[in-house]
Amino acid sequence: MKRTTRISSLALVPALLAGLAAAAPTIDEPAPALQGTLFGGREFDLARMRGKVVLVNFYSSYCKFCAYEIGLLEAFYEEHHDEGFEVIAVGVDRPEDRQRVERMLGIYNLPGTMVHELTACGFERRYPTPTAFVVDREGILRFRITGAKAPYHYQDMILPLIRN
Repeated sequence: MKRTTRISSLALVPALLAGLAAAAPTIDEPAPALQGTLFGGREFDLARMRGKVVLVNFYSSYCKFCAYEIGLLEAFYEEHHDEGFEVIAVGVDRPEDRQRVERMLGIYNLPGTMVHELTACGFERRYPTPTAFVVDREGILRFRITGAKAPYHYQDMILPLIRN
């Protein structure tokens, strides 16, 4: 008697979804796609930001570590923006919390958007917050920083990229 094995179509779903997931960004490789519209209405495209050092910060308005670092980030951004430093804060909160995220980033004068509103995203859509990626002037991903960033992160990692 010949046995046949039947695979349930539901059993294939996890494998198919895994294939559709974005690959994790790789350090020292070109930065993945990131496009959308900032809260102020201006469109952005990470690929078109070459020539600038960009900090992509996955952020939550409910995250205590995000609250710790946001003032430091604002100060560094204001001090070095004219030298070619940009920030894109990506809110990972629920869609119904959009106004909360927009208000918080507005208070600190940081450009941002919501992850679910991105038109292109080669990054994962969810990270422990805060998680930041630093992209150099050539569009190469140089650092991934998980957790609140202390002043030395900016001095040691970002400042040399700005000044080169």
